[in-house]
Amino acid sequence: MTLVALLAPIAFFLSSYDGLYLSLIAILWSFTSSSYYTQLVLVDIFTLGMSMPFGFIRLAYAYQMVRLYKGRTTKKRTLTLGIVSELPFAFLFIPYIIIWLLNPYGPVSLGAPSLILLIVSILIVRLRPPPESPEIWEEMSEEKSWWTEESTNA
Repeated sequence: MTLVALLAPIAFFLSSYDGLYLSLIAILWSFTSSSYYTQLVLVDIFTLGMSMPFGFIRLAYAYQMVRLYKGRTTKKRTLTLGIVSELPFAFLFIPYIIIWLLNPYGPVSLGAPSLILLIVSILIVRLRPPPESPEIWEEMSEEKSWWTEESTNA
């Protein structure tokens, strides 16, 4: 999961303003292709500086998956963190969606999270189910102390 979090694209951006423009952004790399140039950048300060704030939450999700398979958390909490890990880029691209809705005949600009990390983790959980989730305190049976048991038996 850590490799997927570091290497899989976090988001993509597609635009048709002045020719076709495509950009893929990951934590450790970025790829840009337009009608003028194509560029692949591996681990530079700009890419790391731009993607690490989003990368920390993705790495936290990879750690949460480890906790799930060690039986220290639940599937519901893990899925919730997975959705939250994809939300920051979704919020960044809301203005593009609003602009496109206001002018649907203009140039197309679309950006969205790639959801690859979430999809891979769901596939892993489906194909290899984790151990049973831990009991939460509400589900644990209440054990009576020895003096309470003796007083009820007498």
